[in-house]
Amino acid sequence: MCSVHRWVICKLRGGWSGIHQFAGVFLTQLTFINENPNLIGPNLINFRKRQKAAEVIEDIKRWQLTPYSFSILPSVATFIEDSLRPFEDGRDLSDYFWNLSLDREPREREDEKMARLLQESGFL
Repeated sequence: MCSVHRWVICKLRGGWSGIHQFAGVFLTQLTFINENPNLIGPNLINFRKRQKAAEVIEDIKRWQLTPYSFSILPSVATFIEDSLRPFEDGRDLSDYFWNLSLDREPREREDEKMARLLQESGFL
């Protein structure tokens, strides 16, 4: 994580009032934590990984408890309701949205990812 990102996280943890942290920040932190190994050495559990994940979950819970006084904007509420109406029939659309996501942002093959990382780091 870059230093600006860490600075913002520290400020948010410090209680900057009136600022709402985007859920993507939490998901990014959990993704980075998840990339660490579950075991250190042959039989040692990576407790640091568990501790970091617990800290992020603690932050999420703290933000969920923060009261917000949002006003409903009728035009925005109508737009959201109209946009969600086609999906009210109860079908499981997770595969549909997953494939749509892959169409818009295809997954990178492992060899392509390695080549890109090597090129970005200056080795190629």
